[in-house]
Amino acid sequence: MSALKFNVRDAAANLGMRAHVALTTHYSRLANKQWEHPWQHGLMKATAGITMLGLCATSAHADGLADLVSHGADQGDAIKGYGGRLFAGIGFLLAGYGGFNWWKHGKEGEQTQVKSKQIYGPILGGMALGATGYLLVKAGETIGVAGSSQGQLPN
Repeated sequence: MSALKFNVRDAAANLGMRAHVALTTHYSRLANKQWEHPWQHGLMKATAGITMLGLCATSAHADGLADLVSHGADQGDAIKGYGGRLFAGIGFLLAGYGGFNWWKHGKEGEQTQVKSKQIYGPILGGMALGATGYLLVKAGETIGVAGSSQGQLPN
């Protein structure tokens, strides 16, 4: 007859899993709870956002103040480049939506339910976002020019 063996590692893992499930269930119920005051729900969302920001900002770990500023500048350049592409893409989609409404207005004629704001609004908004995205992308490309070669004609 074999004796029952108590494995500490398995017991600790089991206890940790049970605690994790219990806490997840508890906080899921809190997140879906109807709060007495609206500021309580806002506070919960704000703390969740700060926690996520802290988790995402761990890549900006710096060795000193100068290194922190350097990491911040690098991340700002990356955000500017990706934001420019995102703005240009959203602008293109908005202008396409306005063009689709324009086409639908022309197809339906007098019986159309499409208002003129539904045509020129998305087109103008798309143009503005597209231009902003273009400027962000082009400004990011020209920042890399060395000071010694600035203003010189290419060979």
